[in-house]
Amino acid sequence: MDYKNYTIEELDTGLFAINDEKSDSMYLIVGTEKALLIDTCMMEDDILPMLRTITDKPIELALTHAHIDHMYHSNEFQTVYLHEKDIHAWLHGVLKFVYFSGCLMFHLPYKKYNVKHFIPITEESVISLGGNDIHLILATGHTPGSSIFVDTKHQTLFVGDAVGNGGASAWMWVPGCSNISEYRESVIALLNKLKPYESYRFLGGHHQNNLPATEIPVDQTLDIQCVKDMAVLCSKMLDHTIEPVKQQKQAVYTVWQYAYGSTGIWVTKNRIK
Repeated sequence: MDYKNYTIEELDTGLFAINDEKSDSMYLIVGTEKALLIDTCMMEDDILPMLRTITDKPIELALTHAHIDHMYHSNEFQTVYLHEKDIHAWLHGVLKFVYFSGCLMFHLPYKKYNVKHFIPITEESVISLGGNDIHLILATGHTPGSSIFVDTKHQTLFVGDAVGNGGASAWMWVPGCSNISEYRESVIALLNKLKPYESYRFLGGHHQNNLPATEIPVDQTLDIQCVKDMAVLCSKMLDHTIEPVKQQKQAVYTVWQYAYGSTGIWVTKNRIK
């Protein structure tokens, strides 16, 4: 089903993938009592009218992390969940600066968010929808509080940008990202946390995958192998046993792309430590 600039697909009963024309993705989980939207994309028009074509239940919002392409429409929701580390980073200016830079980069009107009133969540948190409880796994790196949401009913993980998007490389050059040593430790810890969910469907924050490396198929599926390959890639970067495959300019930064197996990383050279 299409709605203006969105494509809506029902993946399972009560689970919808919503993709916009900018390659951003959000997901709606509908429980018996309320619905939960994961991320918001960043088209200019309000998204609640589109969501109301899917469900008339109350809709809450959970953010995988506080970047513009995931939180732009947060102002439309009364209840917004965000990991406490990203709330802290926003209130101390780092992620708010990244958001402001994103408005300039993507030519979007600036919005104000009352982030101090977002509901802080941790790995102990549970979001109950009625017949379905959503849990969280912390995946620090892309932002301090990057989170993966776990939907056991649909056997699905909502990964955001924590480990890239299959063929699409993780952005590790943005202010607030970890350096590669810190990120490697986080990915190794994440692999242990994901052991009960290795067979789950992995859904990322962007539906088009575009890592330009000949050994990686177009539209590489995001799965547990991508996380394993990410850990290896970080090690190879730190050992200087792998060379970048591409470079480009992002704002004032020169960023380099490294690729291994089914994944990749965009990074500035000073973060490879």
